Amino acid sequence: LTLPAIGGLYALAMNVGNLGPGPQALVALSAALSNGLAGFVLWQRDRHEWKARRNENAELPIDPVTKLLGSKELVRKLIVAQRRRRRTRRDGAVLAILIFDLDRVAAQVGSAGVHEVLIAISGRIQRQVGVVNPVGRYWERCFVTLVEAIHSPAWLRTLGLRVATTLRQPIEVAGRDGERVKLRLDIGVGVVHLGTGPLEVEDVLHDAQRMAEAAREMRSRAAIMDPATGQVVPVEMANLGP
Repeated sequence: LTLPAIGGLYALAMNVGNLGPGPQALVALSAALSNGLAGFVLWQRDRHEWKARRNENAELPIDPVTKLLGSKELVRKLIVAQRRRRRTRRDGAVLAILIFDLDRVAAQVGSAGVHEVLIAISGRIQRQVGVVNPVGRYWERCFVTLVEAIHSPAWLRTLGLRVATTLRQPIEVAGRDGERVKLRLDIGVGVVHLGTGPLEVEDVLHDAQRMAEAAREMRSRAAIMDPATGQVVPVEMANLGP
């Protein structure tokens, strides 16, 4: 469409061939259609770019409620830390914390109360693992933290029990009527030992969540895989060494 439009316009300008009304109408139609199609294609491109930007912004690097890392940024941090750990050859750990009764909390204190609970939980986790270790909100009811270096595998026992005990303490938030309400959450903590060997981040996150689910049935609410038996056991009963 563009080529006949340009050729016809040049022919008209140079008065070549004495084009009649019919050929002139075809030239005009070609010019109009070529410009219209070009505009349509540009509009589609801009629309795709707008959608791409909107989808990118939907996956924020920071969770808007807790101000912790979002899932995408958290996974990126884990991948970088795994590469760094392969060089340092040090033991580490990944902890997943699941909140099982968030719907009950929402029904009791509303969305504002849920936000207070999530902020309190994130602060308690960060205090227990230290500010140098990243903590993120992996999805709505799941927090994940990476402890990049630990003293020994046995220290996971202390870490898991300490995190689980802290998170089970009552949290005071504002209720629907404005009065302060104390809540005790139903949580589970899954602990994954990161040895010196290579591990896929997806597998680590899956195992941590699986153990957090199993921890719900345990007295301490903290579970780990026993290296001797390969079974998921309470962290205080795992054979982690002295």
